[in-house]
Amino acid sequence: MTKLGSEIHHLSVVDSTNNYAAKLISEGKIQNGSVIMADFQTNGRGQRGNSWQSVSNENLLFSLVFQPQSISVEEQIRLSWYTAIIWMKCLQRFSIDAKIKWPNDIFVGTDKLGGILIEQQIQGNTIAWSVVGCGLNVNSTPNMTHASSILAQTQVKFKPRTVLNEFLELFNGQIHLLYGDFSLLKAEFEADLWGVQTLQFFEDSDGRRWSATILGVDDSGKLKLNKAGQLCYFDLQEIRLVLT
Repeated sequence: MTKLGSEIHHLSVVDSTNNYAAKLISEGKIQNGSVIMADFQTNGRGQRGNSWQSVSNENLLFSLVFQPQSISVEEQIRLSWYTAIIWMKCLQRFSIDAKIKWPNDIFVGTDKLGGILIEQQIQGNTIAWSVVGCGLNVNSTPNMTHASSILAQTQVKFKPRTVLNEFLELFNGQIHLLYGDFSLLKAEFEADLWGVQTLQFFEDSDGRRWSATILGVDDSGKLKLNKAGQLCYFDLQEIRLVLT
């Protein structure tokens, strides 16, 4: 099996590591398991079309490019869950108790530490290529509310490459979880889910705000809520969690 991360392309600046990775895939110029790492992104992307803010050289910005082994389109959520789980394990190595705020933000308490953006290239009914984009605040915090960094949490400065190495070691070492029992992978993700079994506030696409208890996720990754005694499932574009 290919050791993921054995080839690292380190760029000083790029529009988006995910965009750059996708371009190399289309041109046939990248190997399975390669990492695109950048000191700065001019157009870093997050979920819902949001931009990803970061300070040059201070934080970790990268995309891991690999070809999963026989993961069907129906179970592509495996990659998102697995990456989130690995980040939780990685941050534990830095003595940080992080959680995943649905669908894939990395949080400590009510502060965002990082995020994940996974993009797939499909061939038939399987994932041909997966681009796992990650951004993590290591030594600086963007000028926004509810944000933190490893430095802010630990009072220790780390090189972004050090954090990347820890992540890759775990990603390779725990890979059996990605391809193993689907229900066990889901259960581990739900155990790391921010706010699970607590009442939280949400806003729907119509701008209405309401409260519901987070119960977990369904098999496609939709958020599972108890809203006024009714079981509800929501996709990414349908609701957002409102931090108070």
